Parts: sequence; structure tokens; C-alpha cells
Amino acid sequence: MKEYIPGKRLIVIGDIHGQLEPFVEILQHARLINTHWDWCGGETRMIQMGDVYDRGPKSAEVDLLLNKLQRQAADSAGEVVRLVGNHELEIMLGNFAICGLEKDEAEMIRKRFNQQVLDGELRGACAYKNILFTHAGVTRKLMRIFEQQLEEVSAYNIATLINLIFKESIRHQFFKHPIFNISIHRQGTDRFGGIFWEDISDLIHSYAPQSPLWQVIGHTQVDHIMIDPKTRFIPIDVGMHRKLQYLEIEKGSSTPLIRTVES
Repeated sequence: MKEYIPGKRLIVIGDIHGQLEPFVEILQHARLINTHWDWCGGETRMIQMGDVYDRGPKSAEVDLLLNKLQRQAADSAGEVVRLVGNHELEIMLGNFAICGLEKDEAEMIRKRFNQQVLDGELRGACAYKNILFTHAGVTRKLMRIFEQQLEEVSAYNIATLINLIFKESIRHQFFKHPIFNISIHRQGTDRFGGIFWEDISDLIHSYAPQSPLWQVIGHTQVDHIMIDPKTRFIPIDVGMHRKLQYLEIEKGSSTPLIRTVES
């Protein structure tokens, strides 16, 4: 996994949930695709926070578009990073009821997702400078676990460790690491969840008073993107069916900017 280079422009897009046309609007507003829906973002890096599937009408089409853009961006010295959300994870675990797909189609997607994780095309985490990106966030409980395994705690090292754990879990089909925990607020059995299944209220509550790292998260829908210096969390899932917002970090900067696509 490449650590993000500060000189590159960075675009961060939240949960999509099958909303193809709104997603395309954001991509075009961010100058990442042309009218043919091909990559025109050059060296820009884009992070998509997961939850491509379910709820909306065109999950498969969004998935295919992201796969295409990932290939095209790589050919232009850019990068499209795809994070795994809880809805993709449930498909990978064989829990097909959540995805609303026919069993045969879901099984094909499950196998492809697993291979994409092993190939590095789907990830559990990524980092930009000292900002950590995961679908639902890293709680204090998880942070302590990672701190015991790392000589130096940084967003990049934590993301690298998460992706190593994720790959090994896929390779061995063994999903008992705490990154896979589901919190009680998400109908699970754990007080605090893992990076796919944590509620933002529990995530913030797990720290006193703030995360040691800035974290960008999706998963829990919020009214608008917020950059909160008190907690150091930036929730980005605004519900693409009702609002079009994304984050941009301009070339040469380290400060996230909130961009809104006006209707």
C-alpha cells in the first residue's frame, strides 16, 4: 500500500448504496471523470469509503464503474482506493440476506471481493499523512491492540496493519479478529465494534477526550460532513440519495475541504 504523497490532490467520497447517478454527479463535479464516465483526474487520488451495495437500485453498475476507474486511474499515475464497508463484508462472509441479491450472483460477487482484497484492490483501511480512513472507524479498544503491535503508531502503520490482518483473514476464512466485531448498537454482541460495524456515537465515546489521529469515517449517516477538531472525527456518509457532498484535499495542502454539489 502506498502512503499518500502530500503533493497529490485527494478526493474522498462516502457511502454510495447503489446511487449511480448521484455518484456520477460527484465524480464529474470533482473533475474525476468525463462525459463518457472515463477517468480524467490525472494523478488525483480518490478514496471511496465502502458500502457500494444495497438499498439503492444500481449497486452492480456502481461496482463496475469503480473497477473501471481503478484501472484507468492507475494508468494515469492516479489512484482509486476502494474501502470495504459492512455491506460488502457481509457478502464476503456469505451473509447474503443483507444484500438483496440472488444466491448465485451473490456467490460470484463474494468470490470476486475476496480475490480483490488479496490483490489489494479492496482494502480495510488507508492513510493520508496522519489521517486514517476506515468505513466505521477505529475505537480506542482497537487502537490499544494496534499500539501493542506497532513500534511507531501512525495512520499509515495502522492502515498497513489492518490490511495485513484483513488479507490473512480472507486467506484463511477466519474472521475472529476484533476488527470484525459488531457493536451492540448495530445489533451485535460487543460493547464496541470493529472497523466495519461501529456506530459513530460509540466510536466517539470510546475516546477520552479525542482520537490520537484524525479519522475519516462513513457508515453512520449524518446530516452533513463535519470536521470536528474536538474529537478528530470527520463523518462523511450524508446519504447520497439526498445530499451530494465530498471531501477534497487540494494539491500541496493537508487541510480537508467540504465540497457540495449544488442541485
